[in-house]
Formats: sequence, structure tokens, C-alpha cells
Amino acid sequence: MITTFCSSMMMATFCSSMMTTFCSRMMITTFCSSMMITTFCSSMMITTFCSSMMITTFCSRKMITTLCSNMMITTFCSSMMITTFCSINWMIITFYSSMMITTFYSSMMITTFCSSLMITTFCSSMMISTFCSSMMITTFGDSMMITTLCSSMKITTFCSSVMITTF
Repeated sequence: MITTFCSSMMMATFCSSMMTTFCSRMMITTFCSSMMITTFCSSMMITTFCSSMMITTFCSRKMITTLCSNMMITTFCSSMMITTFCSINWMIITFYSSMMITTFYSSMMITTFCSSLMITTFCSSMMISTFCSSMMITTFGDSMMITTLCSSMKITTFCSSVMITTF
């Protein structure tokens, strides 16, 4: 009985130690697997967060790039505008200054173009005037010659009539 009791106690001790070890291993395994799942989930969250940050950064960069390129295309500005992009007031001043300068140069070009047209027109009109004047001088010369011829004819006729009258 004592032997049976002792052996059964030993068996119970062995079994209980086995069960405890098995249970503790299961707990450790469960804990480890839950840690792994948690780590996996958290890494997924971090990855998702990082990827969303990357997408956000990429999108914001794209937006800035697009905005800068649009501004550059619209205003034909130098790198100074991109450098002073954060300073909105300076950007607006630069933008308006460049617009004013552009407008000034455009108006200068238009003025120059108009001036050259006026000069061309003036030169053309001078040429036409000179041509007309020379025509008038020629005509005036011709009329003088005709007048002189007529006058000489009249004088000749008058002299002839006087001679006839005298005779």
C-alpha cells in the first residue's frame, strides 16, 4: 500500500510536473504566438503608416512640384520664386513685379513695334509726298512751259496785229 501510494504519488507528481511543463509551454507558445501576431499586426500598422506617409509625402511632393511647375509655366519666373516659395508675400511681390516687368517689356515692344510702324508709315508717306511733290514740280514746270509758250504766242500775235494795224 505504501509502495502503491508512493508510486502513485510519484506518478502524480510526474504527471503534474509534466502537465505543468506542458501547460507552461502552451502558455509560452500562446504568449509567443500572440506576441508574433501583435508584432506582425503592429509591423503591418507601422508599414501601413509608413507607406501612407510615403504616399502622403509623394503626393505632397507631387502637389508642390505641380504647383511650382504651374507657377513657373504661368509666370516664367526664375529659381528665386521656388527658393522663396514659402514666403508668400515675397512670391506675390515677385509675381507682380515680374508681371509688371513683363507688361512693361510687352508694352515697350508694342510701343517699339507701333513706333516702327509709324516711322515706316511716315517714311512711306514721305516717299509718296516726295513722289507727289516731284510730280507737282514736273507738272508745274510743264505748265510754266505751256504758259510761256502761250504768252510768247500771244506776244507774237499782238506784235503781228500791231504790225498789220500800223501797215
